[in-house]
Amino acid sequence: MIEKYYFEFSKIYCRLMRLEMVMKQKLISSVLSYYKDDAINTFRRFFCNKDRLERYNRKSGNAILAILNNPQLKNDKKFINIINLFYLSDILVLILNCKEFQQSEITENFYSNIPEKFGILIDSKKILCELRNDIAHYNFKDYEKNKNDYLNVLQKYEYYMGRNIAGIKELPQYGLKPSIKTILQSISELRPDLLEIDVKRDDEMEYYYNKHRVLMDLCDEIALYNGYEPKDLPSPWTILRQMYALKQELGYRHTDKYDLDTQLRLNF
Repeated sequence: MIEKYYFEFSKIYCRLMRLEMVMKQKLISSVLSYYKDDAINTFRRFFCNKDRLERYNRKSGNAILAILNNPQLKNDKKFINIINLFYLSDILVLILNCKEFQQSEITENFYSNIPEKFGILIDSKKILCELRNDIAHYNFKDYEKNKNDYLNVLQKYEYYMGRNIAGIKELPQYGLKPSIKTILQSISELRPDLLEIDVKRDDEMEYYYNKHRVLMDLCDEIALYNGYEPKDLPSPWTILRQMYALKQELGYRHTDKYDLDTQLRLNF
């Protein structure tokens, strides 16, 4: 199982960590902007919930109380330190169930795309936490069983937080295992810029090769989402060769400086 899912788990773990980091950063900035120095007192009851405190007990004492009772820390620093300490599950409870957070001035700064109904996220927060735990503890059995629900919920949170993959709201899903050409055709519709060159950029060649890497990563994500196993994923060379063939088929106009083999060597 570890051979089957190791690559996939590593990619999802990176996505989860990026999502968690942006949640903490935006939570801190949006709350401190609204409550300022009073933020720590406003959320003190939430921080000191008995069950929550128990999860942060350490041999040296309670990690949350140590921050709250530290006279050397200013109020804003106490708030920052506790949020950075929190597990994903507590971050989700705070942003979705804590009434002190439900101020329009806060939520408008926190979300990149504000949900029309927050129940969409509230109902799925448990699934996101279960995905986080399964990835962290290499629980391949539960991941395989719940993969579709897990990835759909992860995409949902990424979209609302502005961290969706390569600027795409939802990865395309097909009824049957798609060919790489089919995947690239979807990418050409969702992110046509990844197949184009912007001749107005000063750093065009560097920019172009970075787009190649984004395209290949996105191609892998879509393939894994649609039934591929890591061992089935094509090589970067194969993806780029098919990309250039598709560009010619679709009639893309470009000013490639090098032939395909030269470009591939420069990329890798």
